[in-house]
Amino acid sequence: MFFSISYFSCSSLSLDKQLEVNEKEDWLMIGGNPEKTNISKSDKTLNPPFNLLWQFDVDGGLSRNCLSVSDAVLFVNTLNSEFYSIDVTSGKSLGRISIPGRSSFSTPLVYGNNIIITSSGNSESRILSYSLIKGEIIWERNIGWVQTSPLLIDENIYVSNVSGDLYKLNATQGNIIWKCEASSSASSFYTSPTISGDKIFIGSTDGNLYAFDKQSGNFLWKFKTNASIFSDASVYNDRIYFGSDDKNIYCIDTAGTLIWKKDLKTKYLSSPAFYGDYIIVTGIDGAVYSLDKTGGEVKWKFTAKGAVSASPLIHKNKIFIGSYDKNFYCINADDGKELWRYTCEGRVQTSAVIWKEFIFVASDDKYIYCFK
Repeated sequence: MFFSISYFSCSSLSLDKQLEVNEKEDWLMIGGNPEKTNISKSDKTLNPPFNLLWQFDVDGGLSRNCLSVSDAVLFVNTLNSEFYSIDVTSGKSLGRISIPGRSSFSTPLVYGNNIIITSSGNSESRILSYSLIKGEIIWERNIGWVQTSPLLIDENIYVSNVSGDLYKLNATQGNIIWKCEASSSASSFYTSPTISGDKIFIGSTDGNLYAFDKQSGNFLWKFKTNASIFSDASVYNDRIYFGSDDKNIYCIDTAGTLIWKKDLKTKYLSSPAFYGDYIIVTGIDGAVYSLDKTGGEVKWKFTAKGAVSASPLIHKNKIFIGSYDKNFYCINADDGKELWRYTCEGRVQTSAVIWKEFIFVASDDKYIYCFK
């Protein structure tokens, strides 16, 4: 639970004890898993009101997805290309490093005692693996500007870039196994790949959701919507759920066949979550929706007073979500009623993360907040 730090410079860190990574309770990647179900792994009972345990100033902007946590260490990427590690119990810094590139938009990917980080914004942008024990970069590759988060399956990393390329790399050495691209020259990937079974799903600015073979990278099919896709797909029980700027939420099967679509009169920046027979989606209209999985009918709607860009986080029968109205909410997943809120100093656009009894979120005031 506690680590000591060796500082090699003002922007260097190493841990003198290895992380004990537990895939069953740690939040190791965006969405919590390759399917991006956004369901908490904690078995703790969390009932409001929640108390602010600590807040930490990272002195930089924070993207929609920028938090991961393992073995009582919280990892944070910032938009000014700084990577932080923070002790969960005390809120004290365990050190930081500067990342090549101008900004990091990604959730840090925890791979054993290495952290996989991506960056964007200039010619120095890259993907890299940083050893928390050695305190140094193990490998790095220039794969263009990456404004999305990498995934890890079977010792392999899957990551997309704004040029419309999708990569598979070996996690140990960073070797590129294959590279594929969308079929449209107008395509850019501002969504992260989502993986279920032997398929990769990813939405594009050309309005298509693409499917690729996980092993070979071969193109399988594409599903056309009527506007750009900035919402990461989520997969549950062989159904793919995602939003498009054409204002529809889509449900399709893993062969690319439409099951249903629902026009909610808003655009989407986040991936859905799942609760019982319902999917939970958020829109930039400031609403959180509960939709029936079978047909997309609205069960309830909760409306904040500002846009919502974060993905909803489900913990048992509760939803944790932030809004541009500066509030961080806990909502009843059964009826959409507000149970608790905390007002931050800035807009809350970052997706929340839970580890054991600790709840983390970030806001535009450049602070990480920890509640308990």
